[in-house]
Amino acid sequence: SSGITDEKGVEPNHEPVQTLKGHGKRVGGLLWHPSADNVLASWSYDNTVKLWNAESSQVITEMEGFTNQITDFDFTMDGSQMATTCKDKKLRIFDTHTGSVAMEGPGHNNMKVSRVRMLKNGTILTAGFSSMSSRCLRLYDPRNLSGILKEEAVDNANGSLFPYYDPDLNLLFLAGKGDANIKFYELDNGGIFYLNQYMSGDAQRGLGMMPKRGLDSGINEIARAYKLNVAKKLVNVVPLKVPRQSKAFADDLYPDTAGYQPAINAQEFAEGKNAQPKLVSFLELQSANATSKGFTATEAKVNGEAGAEIAALKKELAALKTEVGDVRSSLKEKTGEVEELRKENEELKGKLKSCQEEIAELQKNGIEASQVGSD
Repeated sequence: SSGITDEKGVEPNHEPVQTLKGHGKRVGGLLWHPSADNVLASWSYDNTVKLWNAESSQVITEMEGFTNQITDFDFTMDGSQMATTCKDKKLRIFDTHTGSVAMEGPGHNNMKVSRVRMLKNGTILTAGFSSMSSRCLRLYDPRNLSGILKEEAVDNANGSLFPYYDPDLNLLFLAGKGDANIKFYELDNGGIFYLNQYMSGDAQRGLGMMPKRGLDSGINEIARAYKLNVAKKLVNVVPLKVPRQSKAFADDLYPDTAGYQPAINAQEFAEGKNAQPKLVSFLELQSANATSKGFTATEAKVNGEAGAEIAALKKELAALKTEVGDVRSSLKEKTGEVEELRKENEELKGKLKSCQEEIAELQKNGIEASQVGSD
């Protein structure tokens, strides 16, 4: 809005740098790839997930197969896979390069919204509701989604849960829609351990978290929440701190974290490459030189038509592959039927030959009998 500037006194640009077109309905969620430059994921109410090259506006991968509204998604640390939650009560893991389902299993047995986070060790965490409609957290093994590794009850409130995961400290900050508190959990050795909670008197409609670069290590601030307070029509700033006597820099609270330098570019990801995020020290992240370069949209493709056309062609190709597979199956069935008819025809020929031989034998016997009678 007017009058708001950045630290250099520059007013923000309200014109879009890029426009991505391709979804048939409104978009419900966005997420940047953890290590590839300018790769953006989006899920839509058209029940699809798309991965975009945000610089060129081209669709890299499309994920389908959802039978109801998607509710959340998250990348693995290297971006090779993506977990999704859906109102069809299914938990799915997709290959981000092919768009195919790598694993599928039962999720929360409830039509309410559930959300998902991919943990640093590969385990999947979901936040949703149990079959008894109580709120809970769950851990799943990505290699076998048929069972639950761990379930932790949260409470019996009705609002959907917003999980915020810190992979550096293995901490989970959990807020609920309509709640007035934020709970903290430690995720360690396959367990979910409640630590503490922030309490207030004002209900929250939503929550946002400050990126690591903006935290104040001088007061041991490990997270900062921005709480949407609808009743008072404002945003509450909630610093989450670890109380300590020492004023020295706490290395254990600020381990190396993902920096701004991408590990791979969008083209390398499109070609099938994966990479873990490049880590830097917390102090380096906060330095003046640790800035994101951003990108300049490719002028010829700013409207996203090329990406939409590629997505349409990929969809058409997938449909053709399915049709070819159906034709092959049909031909295989027909070939089997023809073989059965051929065998049946051979059997009938054999029976006919036997009948002809029997008739000939009977006729021969009849002629011989008549000759004996005349004699």
